[in-house]
Amino acid sequence: MRPEFPGQWKVVESRRLLWLLGLTFALIVTFQYIELPNTISSLFSSTKFPFSRNGDGEHKSSRNLAPAMAPSFPQKNASLVDDSSGGGGDDEEVEVDKIFDSGGNATAPTVSPSQVKENATAPTVSPSQVKENATAPTVSPSQVKENVTAPVASAKPPAALPLVKENATAPVASAKPPASLPIPNPSPVKDNATSHVEDKNSTKTNVPGASPPVVRFVPDVKEYSKTPDSRVMSISDMSKQLRRNRISHNRLAKKPKWVTKPDLELLQAKYEIENAPIDDKDPLLYAPLYRNVSTFKRSYELMEKMLKVYVYKEGDKPIMHSPILRGIYASEGWFMKLIESNNNKFVTKDASKAHLFYLPFSSRMLEVTLYVQDSHSHRNLVQYLKDYIDFISVKYPFWNRTSGADHFLAACHDWAPSETRNVFAKSIRALCNSDVKEGFVFGKDTSLPETFVRDPKKPLSSIGGKSASQRPTLAFFAGKPDHGYLRPILLSYWGNNKDPDLKIFGKLPRTKGNKNYLQFMKTSKYCICAKGFEVNSPRVVEAIFYDCVPVIISDNFVPPFFEVLNWESFALFVAEKDIPNLKKILMSVSERRYRQMQMRVKRVQKHFLWHVQPEKYDMFHMILHSVWFNRVSQISV
Repeated sequence: MRPEFPGQWKVVESRRLLWLLGLTFALIVTFQYIELPNTISSLFSSTKFPFSRNGDGEHKSSRNLAPAMAPSFPQKNASLVDDSSGGGGDDEEVEVDKIFDSGGNATAPTVSPSQVKENATAPTVSPSQVKENATAPTVSPSQVKENVTAPVASAKPPAALPLVKENATAPVASAKPPASLPIPNPSPVKDNATSHVEDKNSTKTNVPGASPPVVRFVPDVKEYSKTPDSRVMSISDMSKQLRRNRISHNRLAKKPKWVTKPDLELLQAKYEIENAPIDDKDPLLYAPLYRNVSTFKRSYELMEKMLKVYVYKEGDKPIMHSPILRGIYASEGWFMKLIESNNNKFVTKDASKAHLFYLPFSSRMLEVTLYVQDSHSHRNLVQYLKDYIDFISVKYPFWNRTSGADHFLAACHDWAPSETRNVFAKSIRALCNSDVKEGFVFGKDTSLPETFVRDPKKPLSSIGGKSASQRPTLAFFAGKPDHGYLRPILLSYWGNNKDPDLKIFGKLPRTKGNKNYLQFMKTSKYCICAKGFEVNSPRVVEAIFYDCVPVIISDNFVPPFFEVLNWESFALFVAEKDIPNLKKILMSVSERRYRQMQMRVKRVQKHFLWHVQPEKYDMFHMILHSVWFNRVSQISV
């Protein structure tokens, strides 16, 4: 540039710089004007708030929300959808909050994982708002809670609603896992989730694929895996605790709010049982099998003479009044079927004459009907039971009179102890999962035998086994090796034919009629009853069924009818820590002692049999007697 024009050059450069600055500012303003509305719209849609430019979107969405479902408890003959085909398995449960479209159908917003993660921490939306608007945008948090769980039942039964598992909702579960649930399978929802840093409940979103994603609120539950517990209560310790509880119940039992004639009858029965004359010559009752055969005999006689049970008719199928007669949960079903039969002499239709009140629900059908797959919580199952008790306690005076102490249930599902621990704190619970560590109360609760019924029409088929001299195998076990922590230990020491005298297998190949398994049971001296996920196992009753001496390897397991039977007279108990010494323990039993135990197994067998028509001293009568005996022992006025 020529030197005679320096001032003009500076003016031109200044104008060019100002033009560039202006153009940059215009571009920024234009970009913000175009992008900001879309960003705001994306923000509100990804946080589940109804968005509408004309302002009426929120009202539309609230009008089309489906109402919250509540359990209904009409009379027994009311119709209800049986959704038993879904569910269950061996897992747990939690609520599912869903987004509803304009037609009231459950859908999920089509948002990307990045949008969910971005908006999960947005300062304008709290986690409670997200949950609230997932179910009802226009109501307060207290109203949402009221709609999610059923209100307290009134004397008038609510209208029947179909129990549809997909719509079952419940309060959000705590981060602490339930006490008695098996190892859950990894949840596909959990795998694709992004968690909120301010809330224990993670917002779960499936990766877009063939099926539309569903937003779930799932608690942050650790994988469940039980490990050996160093605190072990032996059989002798259990007997001592039973005696202590009997004494404390006599001193501390809560008196009913008012005394009835059945109370006075129970007091009289208690006096007669405690002062029963010595009678150990009954040919039907072999004295060594019982703690006190005279006490048992007198108690059983009084039960047959005076006991009356009132069975609640309220409640819909499939959870209530739906007995399962096949498989490992058959005990609760057979008891329900037999006590609800028309010709049962113990049942009364006049509740004022009842000594006991039966709650006819199936713990298995409760899980099948209400459990939300892969949710790892069962709070809505507990809430259903609580709502049922609320309903009958309003409709009738019987529960409130004793706080449920004269009410009882029979439940065989693994989760029953945790599901009933609080709701039925005073009630008598007959539980298959009779675990000391799960809150089993000696002298109040009773252990329910877990029976595997293969043919409900012929429950006694294949009964019996070879004589003591025709049992060449020392011990036998077969079962799924991945059920709990104990079986892998057992198989590591004694599996794979490590010892020819011990036939310890994983799952046997399936054959017609399960003949391999039955043949081993019938020809073995000892049948190993190793726990699975929980302390109970159907092998205990199976061993007795096939005349095999049971060897129970399950710490803290309370065996069936413990308040009556002397289990050490016909069964062996091996501590879990003593599995390496299993053969040594079995070989230490003399031949004479073994033959004596096997003879006693045959004699105690009648207490562990189901009959289509109940017979004296059979399983039905023994379950009912244990409930009766515990109630008589607790009575105080």
